[in-house]
Amino acid sequence: MFSFFRPQKSPFSRAQQLSAKPVRLVAAELQPIDSGGAKITVPLRPRRVHRLLLRFPDNATKTFELDSVGVYVWQICDGKTSVQSLIIKVSKHLKISPREAEVATMTFLQTLMKKGLIGLELRKPKPAANS
Repeated sequence: MFSFFRPQKSPFSRAQQLSAKPVRLVAAELQPIDSGGAKITVPLRPRRVHRLLLRFPDNATKTFELDSVGVYVWQICDGKTSVQSLIIKVSKHLKISPREAEVATMTFLQTLMKKGLIGLELRKPKPAANS
């Protein structure tokens, strides 16, 4: 009925998503915290309209707190390891089924992408060779 209520379908296939390589978009240091996790502090880049309407200090930052599993995933997001490999590593690290690891890892990666902390390097699909 109303198409704007339906979730958007990804233009990439599941195989393309799993072969993508997560890469960090910010240069941030992990600051360990007592609970076993860490904090990541990144410079805040306000949008132009916010800069015009609000006063942002030049050195404004935003801090994200990760638990120990989040830190583990963050460290693996190096641009060399595929999402599929990352899921397998998380599954072994947490001793959970690959399906549970996939759901949790994909959700976490989507959150990191929405926050602008990581991006995914996707390979362009190879064009089909017509013989």
